[in-house]
Amino acid sequence: MQIGEAQEKQQFLGWMLVVLLTAVALRLFALAHIPPGLTHDEADHGLTALAILEGTRAVYFTIGHGREPLYDYVTALVMAGIGPTFMAGRLTAVFASLLTIAGMAAWVRRAFDWQTAVLTAAGLSVSFWPLMAARQSLRSIMLPLLFVLTVLFFWRALTRSPKLEARSRKSESLISDIGHRITDHRSPITDYGIAGLCLGLTFYTYIPARILWLVFPLTLGYVALAARPLLARAWRGVLLMLVLAGILALPLFLYLAANPEAEIRIRELSGPLTAVTQGNLTPLWQNMREGAGILFWRGDDFWRYNIPGRPLLGLVMALLAGGGLVLAGWWALRPLIKRHPDTRLRRTPALSGDPWLPVEVAAFLALCWLLMGLVPALVTGASLSTTQAMGMQPVLYLFPALAIRNIGNSQITQISQMKNLHNLRNLCIVFFRLAVVFLFVGTAVLTSRDYFRIWANAPEVRVQYEAAMTAVMRYLNEQDVTDVAISTITPGQYHTPALARVMLTNDEVTPRWFDGRTGLLIPHAPTALIILTGFAPLPEALHGYLGTATSTGNGGSPLSAGVSPITIPQPATDLDRPLTVYQLHLEDWQAAHQPATAVNPPVPFGEAAALIGYDVADTAVAPGRVLQLITWWQLNVPVEGIRLFTHLTEALTGADGVPIAQADLLAAPGESWMAGDRLLQWHEITIPPDTPPGQYPLIVGWYTCLDTACKQTRRLLTTTAQDHFTIQEITVTP
Repeated sequence: MQIGEAQEKQQFLGWMLVVLLTAVALRLFALAHIPPGLTHDEADHGLTALAILEGTRAVYFTIGHGREPLYDYVTALVMAGIGPTFMAGRLTAVFASLLTIAGMAAWVRRAFDWQTAVLTAAGLSVSFWPLMAARQSLRSIMLPLLFVLTVLFFWRALTRSPKLEARSRKSESLISDIGHRITDHRSPITDYGIAGLCLGLTFYTYIPARILWLVFPLTLGYVALAARPLLARAWRGVLLMLVLAGILALPLFLYLAANPEAEIRIRELSGPLTAVTQGNLTPLWQNMREGAGILFWRGDDFWRYNIPGRPLLGLVMALLAGGGLVLAGWWALRPLIKRHPDTRLRRTPALSGDPWLPVEVAAFLALCWLLMGLVPALVTGASLSTTQAMGMQPVLYLFPALAIRNIGNSQITQISQMKNLHNLRNLCIVFFRLAVVFLFVGTAVLTSRDYFRIWANAPEVRVQYEAAMTAVMRYLNEQDVTDVAISTITPGQYHTPALARVMLTNDEVTPRWFDGRTGLLIPHAPTALIILTGFAPLPEALHGYLGTATSTGNGGSPLSAGVSPITIPQPATDLDRPLTVYQLHLEDWQAAHQPATAVNPPVPFGEAAALIGYDVADTAVAPGRVLQLITWWQLNVPVEGIRLFTHLTEALTGADGVPIAQADLLAAPGESWMAGDRLLQWHEITIPPDTPPGQYPLIVGWYTCLDTACKQTRRLLTTTAQDHFTIQEITVTP
């Protein structure tokens, strides 16, 4: 290695160390508390990783709307090392982000120069979008990492072509040639193979990978037009790379072909394309205009992943990126315009003996990468584009770097041509470098302000990330308590319970889940906690059933009856507040509260639940008014997907008739039931205004779904083979 190359390598490594340390600091700062909790998607990733640790294996997981599995497998590996905690998902994202920065710098150094590589890495390290993505437990973070590695090994393979090396070494000394032969035993086929494996793995990360792979055949097509001597050396290797990627991705696509209903997200996102096939171009055109704008003027409007409307690039970075796009476009277009056989393409500098490649090829690859990564946002619009456009994240920050690097080169070149201005030249170089450092330091400061202060504390963000439930979990982790019933607007197994699985570290706690807006769950335990949230308070008719509950002290010890319940501390700006904690003694509660009408003996429905009583507010209701009812149930066996129905049926045909009014509602999802618990279910049934006066049977019962759309159902039967229980007749008055 020549002295100049050694110095450049040292400078490159020195600056990259600074950049990566900055990236580490921004990504690890307060990682356990910012984001302020977990979204449902993040919690579901944690559930899947736990299932993998317990032995589950799949090429595609149908949880949520369906998703690719690689991120979950990596998270499971991290969990195996640090334990089943939500931090495993966040650390996986951080590691993936840091490796993406390093991999991108390695490719840019080879394809352009080391200064551009450092600038690109700096943009990725301190900008808002990459920081946001690096601190979220989402599978999309794996796509840019694996695609960057694919590009890196693809480029290494091109520069390791034996014929290309032979041409490069004609001008080298004999000693240098011997050095290459001794130290370089790697075949380009190896790099093409690694690139193919990385590309194949991208299909197991995130949906946009299914279009991003087109970058490589398109680049090969460009080579055929603009750099024909490279084509003969490259096409076999690229074909091998694509074949290997296809073989590796085949199990995933075979599964999806056999289970088309598993991929709900594709059907949701394909609406604009479906409209095009029906002759309606308006939705796609609208989304394309919005999607193109996310780079420079208006971005994702969801608080979950962005400060609403914030574009991916700030004003200065956007202007620089525009210049970089123009520059890269000119480089890529130049050989297509100048088709004379003697045209000399601009060459990338040799690195550690690597032969040259036309920088035009690198520019085209980068532009193609940006476009293919942007396509999902062009189809779906700006909403949620910060995740859907993740494939282009690394290359986006190349274009400001190209502009900065070439501005510096042009200014220094002009000054160098002036006589007797050596001191001015040095001064300009120092000033320019300080300006660049100020740009990235300023970007880091603004990013820190926007992310850690504005975004993380926004009330809507705290709702999206279930900050209230996170506070509940941290409270329970510090309590000496076993049985807890928690009210939440999302009690289903893939929502708040999923968050609890990865955030609740107190193994003694057995949580139950219910929606307090429509019911009250009483744990079957001598002493239990009832926790109500601001979004899911009890209706007035049920609130009285906490009349004998007491508050708890900080250590969980009971206080005297009549003392006001405590609240878990929250920021004053939180929307889901207050978090109210009651302590309930079952024996005292049962002595104070019984149903108005007891069902004796209780009526069981299969093995799932038994009706033990009910309260009917009024047996005579006028048309247009609301019939109010509380049914009392003893829960026995958890049943996933079970549903409760309450019907007011036609009088002439009795209980088997068509319902004239109904309320199919269940406050406590069946999959989380604990044997012996009691559920007080609140029903409100609106009587249609045109209902004729008369007597109408009021019935209740249970059913389960036989298909995903619940078009086919099966009712649970009582011990007398009835599929319902008639509570009583309701009089509809004139």
